[in-house]
Amino acid sequence: MKKPITPWIPMSVSEGKDLCAVSMWDRTYTVEKNVLFTSIVSQGNEILNAPIRLVGLENGEEIVWKEQSPFVMSANEEQVTLCCSQESSTFIVNTALKTDFDGYCDMDIKIMPRGRTVAEVFGVEKVKPNEYSLDRLWLEIPLKKEYFSLFHYFPAAPIPTFEDESLGFKYSSVCMSRAIPCSMKLPFKPLLWLGNENQGLCWCADSDENWEPADENNAIEIIDGKDEVLLRFHLIDKTVEAWKPIAGRPKNYTYPPLSFKMALQATPVKPFVSNPYKEKILHIDCFKKILEEYDDFLAKSVVEGSTEIGYDRIKRLGVTTLLIHEKWNKVQNYWELSKPTEKLARTIVAECHKRGIKVIPYFGYELSTLNPKYSEYATSRSLHPCGAYAGGWYRKPNQRAYHLCFNSVYAKDMAEGIKRLTEEYGFDGVYLDSTLYLLPCINTDHGCGYTDRNGNIRPTYNITAIRSFMKNVYEYFEPLGKMVNPHLSNCCNIPALSFSHLNWDGEHSQSYINANGIDKIPLDYMRTEYSARNFGIAYEYLAYTFDNWSFEDSLSIGLIHGMLSRPNDIGKPLELIAPIWKAVDSFPIEEAEWNPYWENGVLPEESKVKVSFYKAAGKTPEYLVFVANPSDSDNQTVTLDFIGEESHIFSVSKQSEISATITLNARKSDVLLIKWAGYFKA
Repeated sequence: MKKPITPWIPMSVSEGKDLCAVSMWDRTYTVEKNVLFTSIVSQGNEILNAPIRLVGLENGEEIVWKEQSPFVMSANEEQVTLCCSQESSTFIVNTALKTDFDGYCDMDIKIMPRGRTVAEVFGVEKVKPNEYSLDRLWLEIPLKKEYFSLFHYFPAAPIPTFEDESLGFKYSSVCMSRAIPCSMKLPFKPLLWLGNENQGLCWCADSDENWEPADENNAIEIIDGKDEVLLRFHLIDKTVEAWKPIAGRPKNYTYPPLSFKMALQATPVKPFVSNPYKEKILHIDCFKKILEEYDDFLAKSVVEGSTEIGYDRIKRLGVTTLLIHEKWNKVQNYWELSKPTEKLARTIVAECHKRGIKVIPYFGYELSTLNPKYSEYATSRSLHPCGAYAGGWYRKPNQRAYHLCFNSVYAKDMAEGIKRLTEEYGFDGVYLDSTLYLLPCINTDHGCGYTDRNGNIRPTYNITAIRSFMKNVYEYFEPLGKMVNPHLSNCCNIPALSFSHLNWDGEHSQSYINANGIDKIPLDYMRTEYSARNFGIAYEYLAYTFDNWSFEDSLSIGLIHGMLSRPNDIGKPLELIAPIWKAVDSFPIEEAEWNPYWENGVLPEESKVKVSFYKAAGKTPEYLVFVANPSDSDNQTVTLDFIGEESHIFSVSKQSEISATITLNARKSDVLLIKWAGYFKA
């Protein structure tokens, strides 16, 4: 029997009277006398405040469910399917709960009129009179407030409406992730996550097909109570348009089942790695552009006044993985290589492997017009609701690349093509640019979109298809010890994130900082998207350079959230990160506990200076501390106590050790790395 891929463990299921419990890594989902989960235990914590429920009105009265019966339909070590049924006086609900080894549960919910029994059909029993009026159907997920203080939704627009407008915020590049300010109403969002910096719950749906909310701006509610955060989904708020009686036919036979497809997944999705800083990645030609071919660039001196060639420089400064950007391949995002590209790929891989450096190529989310099979694959493009094919970058050689939809034959072929390419050229993984980003698609040529009751085509977001693509790629790379590294582009696509080893993101936060200043970046946004342990996948911070923002500045916001900034320039950024890589490598991260600034109490919450640290227990505790001033306020003084014989303080901005003093003067956007053996108190 096929077993789950590393690092997950085989699933198990138990079945009793009116009860089924499904267990996988670090969580158990239980259904007891219900058609949806009555308990979700994650990381040893029960996160539901009450059973997940369907509530509503039938024939003008509150629905009362009875005769609820879950049972195991199928089970193996990778997937368990539960089927459940319940009925009220008028309606039947059937559900199929298909749960995978990473905790992703595909939920298919059907509701229909109860209909007639055989005895009623043949007149043996009197037909029960019913109006079959379903006036409301809501899905409610009651959550324990102690575990649910943060939210993330996608896409960013439109933003919620807030019960207390004074606590709300405006649309921005960072508006989709925050602390829950108050109760909120949202239009349909295909992806919603609630949780804290350590765990949470993701809800998602490819589309809102069959939903009929009274107000499209109030399809989803987050109700912030004293002890509970209630998630409410307005599946039906008014008379069901699909249920129109046909003259001469009994109503219960003319009303077809209504189906609602969605999914849940508790996070983190897998065990967090013991050392999130293991890989030392240099990403060339991203933002800081290289004008020549990569193999020519790396084979010469890349720093003025030095005779050291690029390959030797990156080895000396500690790079373990070289990531080559889109220009490595003459045809954007294609797995069949031109003859010049074949030579480039083999040369770079050989030179890097000779120095013990891995090589990862760029792939992504686009279909190029230079692709010789473009016309064959054209129906794989993503067609947006506005009716336009979304176009990506214009680049050299002269081409345009259009957004592809992962619910397409191109995406399926790309997964297989990446595998063949990796095997033939010896690559050590794959970088997937914006692959997890959820694009709305109405391209019916490959099965996207649906027609609503008014005859309008509404979009599909293809969470399911992207998850399937990522799983396919991950199951090939993981046993080979190779890396799957996506760029999220501000979309925390939890179901697909399971199948990645390291994430890279940060464009939107730095665009916001560039426009507004570092003081304005909401730290609750950073904690939601970048604390990493709440999702289960380590992050590296994307660091661009603007007039008011540098690679050094990115370290001040990244390190305190547990992220290294990834250099995208072989020059100064690589020189800046190299000593930090060394400092981290010289500390026993694998045996250490992470103590971030929002939990450790070292400094008051209002302090502009933030302190996060690792503590390795032992006879004499060891600490690795990141002290940063992620603000525009210069010379912030903080006092820390260091008790021990060995204290080393390294200033990133000064690129040197400074005296180990109790009082530290933290410059704006500066970072101090402190290593010491001894004891620590604020």
